[in-house]
Amino acid sequence: MENKTNQSPEPLPDHWAVPDFNKHPVPSVLFRALCLISVARPSLEHHWKSKMNNDEWEKHRKTFVDRLSNTNIAAGLVLTTSAVFLSTQAPLTSFLPYTIRACYILALGSFAHALGGLLSGLAVVNIYQACERTWAKDVLTATRFRLCCTLLFISWSTISLTISIIFLMLSLVIACYASGVWWLQFLATIEILSWAWLPPLFAWCALEETLPENLRASRRRTGTRLHF
Repeated sequence: MENKTNQSPEPLPDHWAVPDFNKHPVPSVLFRALCLISVARPSLEHHWKSKMNNDEWEKHRKTFVDRLSNTNIAAGLVLTTSAVFLSTQAPLTSFLPYTIRACYILALGSFAHALGGLLSGLAVVNIYQACERTWAKDVLTATRFRLCCTLLFISWSTISLTISIIFLMLSLVIACYASGVWWLQFLATIEILSWAWLPPLFAWCALEETLPENLRASRRRTGTRLHF
């Protein structure tokens, strides 16, 4: 029997392609964001190649499982940290009162999202390790809706972990501002400003639409695609 790896690769299906930004700007940005979170790339061309033969699929699956396992480890650490804030009293209440109601609610939300992210991450790892290439290609991602749902399932642990970290950081920031210690409030403000610019800058660098017009025109003329 002829090896399937010798056959010509199938072209990228239309429902795998990123929506045209000029015609559908919001779906295009949302789809690229979902791709970035789930497969760490702004489009699915590279991911589609892993569905073409078993060798590429095994390499992709190993890389994906390793990355998601790291996310699960991080979720476990955040889960433990938020549990400490929920179950202990502040040693210096006047200095960092993280047991006030707002901080406690945010810490509880952080704990819940870390736990949910850990559970979903473990489930996706187990399913992906047992998943066959043809089933992932012909069933899980057979339509645009199925594809988006699958990408959402894959990215859910990362989304939950991000929300958990944000909630825990907000809890600590509120505790810093509630302390009334001016230099602690100043340090908290500097810390917020030092992190706030990173996500929008990364999104700007990762999207092809933010390239200068001459570079985009050059890429269209040469027929190249953006690979992340």
